[in-house]
Amino acid sequence: MSAIPYALTDTVLVRFHLDRSEDLTGVSGTGTVAGGVIFPDGTVAMRWFTGTSSTAIYDSIDDVLEIHGHNGATVVTLIDADARGRAS
Repeated sequence: MSAIPYALTDTVLVRFHLDRSEDLTGVSGTGTVAGGVIFPDGTVAMRWFTGTSSTAIYDSIDDVLEIHGHNGATVVTLIDADARGRAS
């Protein structure tokens, strides 16, 4: 089961941003630190909003949180989803 409840469709891209309450590494800061899109097949493209910006591709949003979640200090905020987490 995914770390966030969302339903992918065949055509809808779901935008998101990462919000971080605590920066455990001292690199990316707090607040909204990155943004991206979840493609219909679950692949994620993400861009960091840090001083040294970078763009990365991940197999899933779960992988993003596994790598960058900081043990719960980072959450994914879906932009294109309704209240039940479905792509809108």
